[in-house]
Amino acid sequence: MDSDKESNFIPTELFNKIIKVMPIVSVEAVIIIDDALLFLKRNNQPAQGEWWFPGGRVRKGESLKQALFREVREETGLEVTSYKLIGVYSRVFPERHDITIAYLCDCKGGKISLNSEHSKYALFRENPVGLHPYLIETTRDSKWEEKALNTP
Repeated sequence: MDSDKESNFIPTELFNKIIKVMPIVSVEAVIIIDDALLFLKRNNQPAQGEWWFPGGRVRKGESLKQALFREVREETGLEVTSYKLIGVYSRVFPERHDITIAYLCDCKGGKISLNSEHSKYALFRENPVGLHPYLIETTRDSKWEEKALNTP
């Protein structure tokens, strides 16, 4: 493991103690590809087995932009080219509490390459059946359909 990764790694036992007592700050990317939204099927809690957007926690010393770009690259292989704030959300799960900063993103990179956090991806022009209410709120707030319709 390289020193950069070691300095950003929280041992599981410590992380589990932290999430029991305080919220975790995270970023989330609502990505439009071919007039559809990119969703990833989660392998981990919270929301294991559900469709979700790419994203994750902000590391110490990392800006929100850096976290957003890193998470999208790690989880999809795509590169964020532009982004716009959608909103800030408090999301309470049985396992933890997240404060999530969501962004509407344009990306480049062609082929999507998932990491181990997700089992598959799909593009949806409408919210998938059974989508978590937190993401229904985010897609509504993003007004992504307007951007998709205006894309040349």
